Amino acid sequence: MDNKLNIDKEQLGMRRKRTESSVTIAPESKEEQERTFPEGDKLFEKPKRKLTTKELPKSFRVSLETHTAISTLATIEDMKIYEVINMLIEEKVASLPSPKQKLVKNAVKQVLELKRNRE
Repeated sequence: MDNKLNIDKEQLGMRRKRTESSVTIAPESKEEQERTFPEGDKLFEKPKRKLTTKELPKSFRVSLETHTAISTLATIEDMKIYEVINMLIEEKVASLPSPKQKLVKNAVKQVLELKRNRE
């Protein structure tokens, strides 16, 4: 059973030489910006005790859905509602570009300085 077939590879569609593959160019990688908020540079000072109504003078209106979401987050995280709002604001400010972060930080610092000067 020594059958040797003489088959022309070109007739079968097989190539003798393969073409060289194209050169792949990796895209230039940009430096990733690390947008973290240092712990010492927080916008909000965490109170050492539960704040009273006098110490929380500002109020704002939100939809029922937003209030429910904030309340649920507060329950899940075992936090007060104002702590959840502070946390959300901190995260939002941390995601802003640097110039906008500075604007927000400076505005908060001014209010804190005014508050300290009154006391």
